Amino acid sequence: MDNERIKILLVDDDEDDYLITRDLLSQSKDRIYDLEWVSTYEEALRSIINGEHDACLFDYRLGEYTGLDLLKEAVSAACKAPIIILTGQGERDIDIEALKAGATDYLDKTEITAQLLERSIRYAIERKRTEDRILRMAYYDTLTKLPNRSLFHDRLSKALAHAERYTGNCALLFLDLDNFKRINDTLEHRIGDLLIRGVADRLNHYVRSADTVARQGSGFITNTVARLGGDEFTILLTEISTIEDVAKVAQRILVILSQPFILDGHEVFASASIGIAIYPYDGEDMNTLIKNADTAMYHAKDFGKNNFQFYKNSMNATALERLTLENSLRKALERREFVLYYQPRVDIATGRIVGMEALIRWNHHQRGLIQPADFIPLAEETGLIIPIGEWVLKAVCKQNKIWQDSADIYTPVILSLNLSGLQFRQDTLMKVIEKVLDSTGLDPSFLELEITESVIMKNADTTVVMLNRLKDMGVLISMDDFGTGYSSFSYLKRFPLDNVKIDRSFIRDINENDEDAAIVKAIIVMAHTLNLRVVAEGVESEQQLELLEEFGCDEYQGYFFSRPLPEADVVHFIRKRSPQSSSTF
Repeated sequence: MDNERIKILLVDDDEDDYLITRDLLSQSKDRIYDLEWVSTYEEALRSIINGEHDACLFDYRLGEYTGLDLLKEAVSAACKAPIIILTGQGERDIDIEALKAGATDYLDKTEITAQLLERSIRYAIERKRTEDRILRMAYYDTLTKLPNRSLFHDRLSKALAHAERYTGNCALLFLDLDNFKRINDTLEHRIGDLLIRGVADRLNHYVRSADTVARQGSGFITNTVARLGGDEFTILLTEISTIEDVAKVAQRILVILSQPFILDGHEVFASASIGIAIYPYDGEDMNTLIKNADTAMYHAKDFGKNNFQFYKNSMNATALERLTLENSLRKALERREFVLYYQPRVDIATGRIVGMEALIRWNHHQRGLIQPADFIPLAEETGLIIPIGEWVLKAVCKQNKIWQDSADIYTPVILSLNLSGLQFRQDTLMKVIEKVLDSTGLDPSFLELEITESVIMKNADTTVVMLNRLKDMGVLISMDDFGTGYSSFSYLKRFPLDNVKIDRSFIRDINENDEDAAIVKAIIVMAHTLNLRVVAEGVESEQQLELLEEFGCDEYQGYFFSRPLPEADVVHFIRKRSPQSSSTF
């Protein structure tokens, strides 16, 4: 665009370099560059925090600091502007390090021309805008523009961590519209969508303006309204002062929603039921807090709707069942009740099975087969996931070695297993893995550890160290559930990964939802740029597979090819799927 104004921050302790940069930018015919120059590290930090720049240029040499030091500080401070590192003669070996740390580009000052500098800035800005668009599609609800489930989970997780650190409280409100289905059926879905938008606007406007529950000036996380889907909303109130203030907010929301909505000529009345859970009294982790707020919301429905209810322990009708299940879980290893199922991973280009994901099941002595979703959260909450995870690791490595020793029938394959966040944070994890690999004799290159995006992103600096130690051991690493967290592309470059697995929630509607398709395509392109293979989870139809193949996805798994198989059925399945080559696993 002609005469576009672009604000640039230059951090360089050499005034001559500033003058050269200013002169180069002044040669542009199509754009006007407003160049702000600072010469010290401290000034740069203030400008980054306070300024709104379109792009930043950091000189590599900044006295006792380097441009990389400043780059890392800028990334930590959530700097929104793309950053270009300027290097001097003999400093070209830092280019890859700069890109891994989050730089968009690097330039050798001895070779910079006006055309090259302008092209680098334009590329950096456009790339950042593209990333922002992708993130917005991934983390904001299309209909209401509110944060979606993934972003809300991220903000709630951060709020709980902050509250735990500073001994604070926060409140979670779970809101569900009353009789929304009747409105949809009576009028039409278009009117239902307009109502959802109207509710979102009122909630967002009120929660943003309400200051009765937040201590002002903390500068941490603002109150958040999110749409989980359908007619469900969540509201996060951070740093609450009193429980009474939360009740006032809930009551005010009910009053605001009671006012009629005028939707395309229709007067529509709406009400809502609200459940409230308070941290830490009603749950010390995200999943428990959400579950209890949801339980309280249904309690509000039972009370006649259009009201709010706080969570009470007496609401949990399954408390006794949970206690019984926990006692059984503690004895399950001793009783050898856990079994492993294996789901094939298929190379899309060749159709060959290239690996298996090991999935645990609990064969309860009374209740029969229990799915992981029904006991893994309990195992993590009680800490039992540590011995259970170690058993899975031993069983997987032992089974893979058995298959490898039958080399006349099978070629070696990679078996993958999931690591929970609690396992990943254990100081003894490395020793456990080394011991298991040594005792089973399995080559570590045939073991892949799947770690969820949220766990990897929780403490990026510690995670990088841990993952590098695993890589040095020879183990493969995959980021699981990619897209459900809130990871930064610049951070992703820091992690020594082999694969990323696209979460099934993006695959489910890939053929009907253009946004999901765009997100999946963007993830594949981004991953390939970082030399990572991409695995799509939850593929259930030929149409999904065809689209993934068109996008260049590397592998897939899901019911379309095979359900998870018990160990005894794996051999028969492989022989059936590969009749031409009994030696292909």
